[in-house]
Amino acid sequence: MAPIPKRDKITITDSSRSITTEVPEVVVYVDQYNNPIRTATETVVYVPVSVETQEAPAPPTSATEAPTVSTKAVPVEESVPPAPPAPPALPAPENGSTSEPAPFITPDPISSEPPLPPTSSLPVPVSGGGALHGVTYSPYKGDGECKTADEVERDFALIAKDYGVIRLYGVDCDQVATAYAAAKKHGNKLFLGIFDINSIDQSVSTMAAGVKNDWSVVDTVSVGNELVNNGGATVSQSLSALSRARSALSATGYQGPIVIVDTFVAMLAHPELCDQSDYCAVNVHPFFDPNTGAHQAGSFVTSTVGKIRTKLSDPGMRIVVTETGWPWQGESNGVAVPGMDQQSTAISSIKSAYSNDARDVILFTAFNDMWKKPEAVTFMAEQFWGMGGRYSPSDE
Repeated sequence: MAPIPKRDKITITDSSRSITTEVPEVVVYVDQYNNPIRTATETVVYVPVSVETQEAPAPPTSATEAPTVSTKAVPVEESVPPAPPAPPALPAPENGSTSEPAPFITPDPISSEPPLPPTSSLPVPVSGGGALHGVTYSPYKGDGECKTADEVERDFALIAKDYGVIRLYGVDCDQVATAYAAAKKHGNKLFLGIFDINSIDQSVSTMAAGVKNDWSVVDTVSVGNELVNNGGATVSQSLSALSRARSALSATGYQGPIVIVDTFVAMLAHPELCDQSDYCAVNVHPFFDPNTGAHQAGSFVTSTVGKIRTKLSDPGMRIVVTETGWPWQGESNGVAVPGMDQQSTAISSIKSAYSNDARDVILFTAFNDMWKKPEAVTFMAEQFWGMGGRYSPSDE
């Protein structure tokens, strides 16, 4: 695809404004199918209805570019909701790992679907209940170095009693072995991850060694994270990797669930990613919907899960939200505002929505990820999703 030239200015009619205003905004360019092409910071000119005449640009008619939409403002005359922001390239920690990606989830871009039935009217599998939610965990210190076994143990000592399953993303930094030792000590289960689907056999071998072939502590193994959404793999590549992981894990004696994890946008577009997994594992972040406030986070998650359920071959399949949370610092995204109070409200809303199925939610994330770099496309919030604003002792 030929590169799209950067525009000088973008004009949007806004009936809520009385004067013409120019501001820099993060803009997502989408194609005619509402798939994201790229993001860019552009100068957006908000023009009152009474001022805009022939100066406003005509809607683009190209087959490769749909109207631009700012992720921080909802244009009055646009009917297409904000598309998912294309994820920025995150810096790898100094040890060379990129095991834990950022949460790049945004509202469902499919706006032409008929209204969905209430979630309560859909068949829902019995989860068996669960007293504790899960949480994601990163093995990196703020400088990008790997945490030692003692540092991982200190982290687990702070979070173990509050969460049942601890989700990891990869096998580098000896994280499987160090997390296994801490999980065994504190009574947690591990959700392990094969991050690089081109190194499945090596990843499985490292996992087996890390848990000393004691698979009883492992709740689930994931294959990739948001690869289809981020363009890191095609649907067929992800499904092929799932099949290869099943064979490799089975050979080691693991008999638990194996799943593909992707965003809800990817799962809605490609429900076969869920259908062929042992359960549907989906990342859902209300913060990236500019029309969802913190108090609505729980209803956003359950509504999204309800939409996915209507797409599945088996509507009774278990669906686990493998990432969801709210940042406590960063820039506002419409009515989605970061903050300590807002995070507390959002997490309480999500927990309340899953009060009877706590094990079907994994919160993002245990500690602030200071090894990441802030990006405008994710509202400068990348480092600040730690529960309660908590820093790992290794970063204090």
